[in-house]
Amino acid sequence: MTDDMRIYSIAKFLAWQSDCLWVLGVNLFAGHLPDKRADATKPPTRCAVVLERTPGGTVPDLPDWEEKAIQIWNRAADYYTASKDAWCLYTALHGTAGWTLPPMLGMPAQECMVINAMGTPAPIVNPNAEGYFEFSTNYIWSIANAP
Repeated sequence: MTDDMRIYSIAKFLAWQSDCLWVLGVNLFAGHLPDKRADATKPPTRCAVVLERTPGGTVPDLPDWEEKAIQIWNRAADYYTASKDAWCLYTALHGTAGWTLPPMLGMPAQECMVINAMGTPAPIVNPNAEGYFEFSTNYIWSIANAP
């Protein structure tokens, strides 16, 4: 599976699994925060983005297994909402196992064997130049081709 397809599949999975009501392409984005959404409007202040990060890589003895490093970045108009959203995402993901990622056309089925946070959610900008508060959490997703 190509990296851009995997990032999209992970974002789609997150939209399905999260209790935070993230909607892909509306307030949840894969790969980058776009200047405009599909409806030509700006992304909302309160949003999240699934990003690709290092470290990561394949496991040499298991050619269909990958340790995928993922960052989930989020922002909101106030510190407490941004913090709550980051912790909601963390609670929905960290330490979970056995998830099947949403299928992507022409790609093999993928299973996420385990998702582990590399740390707890943390503020990275308080506030940014526009006055928004940003949080980030890094995860390792252990992904393998489905049997």
